[in-house]
Amino acid sequence: MRKFISLFLSGALSVSGIMSGAVIPFAAKANETNGFSVSEIESSSVKPKLFITVDGVRAGKVFDLGDVAGKTVEVALNVEGADMSYASTGIHIYYDKALTLPKNSLGNLAVKYGDAVMDLSHKPAVEDTTASKYNSNMKGFFVATAGYRNLGTDGVMWTFDLEVPADAKAGDVFPIDIFYREKEKAADLFLNVKNDNAGRIMQAYTFTRGIYNKNYNNRFAASSEDVAECAALADIDKSYDGYIAIADFKQPETTTTTTTTTAKKTTTTTTKKSTTTTTSKKTTTTTRLTTTTTKKTTTSAKPVTTTTTTKKTTSVTTSKLADTRFGDANIDGKVSVADAVAILQHLGNRDKYGLKAQGMVNADVDGKAGVTGNDALVLQKVDAGIIKLEDLPLK
Repeated sequence: MRKFISLFLSGALSVSGIMSGAVIPFAAKANETNGFSVSEIESSSVKPKLFITVDGVRAGKVFDLGDVAGKTVEVALNVEGADMSYASTGIHIYYDKALTLPKNSLGNLAVKYGDAVMDLSHKPAVEDTTASKYNSNMKGFFVATAGYRNLGTDGVMWTFDLEVPADAKAGDVFPIDIFYREKEKAADLFLNVKNDNAGRIMQAYTFTRGIYNKNYNNRFAASSEDVAECAALADIDKSYDGYIAIADFKQPETTTTTTTTTAKKTTTTTTKKSTTTTTSKKTTTTTRLTTTTTKKTTTSAKPVTTTTTTKKTTSVTTSKLADTRFGDANIDGKVSVADAVAILQHLGNRDKYGLKAQGMVNADVDGKAGVTGNDALVLQKVDAGIIKLEDLPLK
């Protein structure tokens, strides 16, 4: 039975919850390594790789200006090396701010789940409104999955269209990035359903070796063929994961070919009458256009952005109220995965999705004071039958 886990809010990684560009609760340290050493990460039994395809081409593609300006290009997030090994994922995807991600008829970002995650739970993608704090040239969104078994497979996880601006120019490059986000008690995810040591090492491998990034895998590069068509690709940031590029301008060259006209004279004689007949062959002069190529090389320098983040800490004091029903965070009279979603939404954006006072009491189930992402994880396990409802709150 499909179980829906949160997909966050409109805002972005408030990182104590999955929403808003945020994340799902995790164990160990909130960074790419998940607290593991290099040797431990390299020893992972599952080694997922996340990668971008553009119009079906891995990493990126170079288009002719007339074929793409003002039009949309299909982009996909893919995974390999993790078949039937993952359930919970939370991933940020950033793209050049000049591009546009359309919305569907429901007003949601037009991001669709692919075959690789079709048997997991998911909700509409959420815009990451804080993306520019991490890269001033980027916009982004957040997607997530959850499940009660490791039903995630290799293949396409998510697809989306990006619209190239109508005023795009020859030589333009629009980068795409799989960007790891974390903060305090939450981080992006790629976990198995048990959230055990093997799953956490797999996650560490995914975000240190399985994507390009500045700290651990700074080796992204466009193919030599693409650089030959768009010189600016030679300078693309090596921590990015993909690109939409436009071929450099090509100056037409002109060649003229001249054909000479000739006339043939033929004489025919008979016994009765002599007739001289002159036949002229009609010859056509044609001019053909050939092309001379002038290549313009553009070097783009990336701006350096310094970001100062101010953490806002909100303290919530909870005490048992009269109608406490542990696990019922959304106060709908029952305990389900929807309560885990409610907690994550609350953590992601309290102004918009904050729990009520009774919900705060009901949500505190992990045996530790205060409502955190770990409470949401406990309720996911209750929904999956791993923890019994009557055991709440945990001791």
